[in-house]
Amino acid sequence: MVLAPAHERLIGTRVRDNETDHELVIASFHAAPLTATNSLRRNQIHAAHKELLGMGTGLMTLMVGDFNYPFFTKNLNEHMKNSGYELSLSDRRTYTRYKVFKGHFDFATSLGLNIENVETLPRGASDHLPILVTAEYGQDSTPGQGPPHP
Repeated sequence: MVLAPAHERLIGTRVRDNETDHELVIASFHAAPLTATNSLRRNQIHAAHKELLGMGTGLMTLMVGDFNYPFFTKNLNEHMKNSGYELSLSDRRTYTRYKVFKGHFDFATSLGLNIENVETLPRGASDHLPILVTAEYGQDSTPGQGPPHP
């Protein structure tokens, strides 16, 4: 409902790392298709981040998915920085099906994490190449940070 014009575009979960006792929010995101405007997709990204923050204020957050934003990513990067998030592109293009639409469609946004690498993996059944995000906890993150589980 939050990310109209389509449904089921954000799935998030709050997890605890049993080894380090860190809590974080991990999410999968899918933006509106290329027929929509970049402005709509930016609004969807901001709405998704707001929903994820509602899962635990102050928690580290990683949102990965199909942002459908292959053009003007420099502008998107500025919007992410202004909202406190880091935008990380993969090492190679993630969509190569059509000659006209090639590029980085799949990204990671993060809050409180140090993204070390975003690797593009070999093609599977999807028209997008999957990505693998390698991250470390940020220096400011402390175990048990955030409110207790409800």
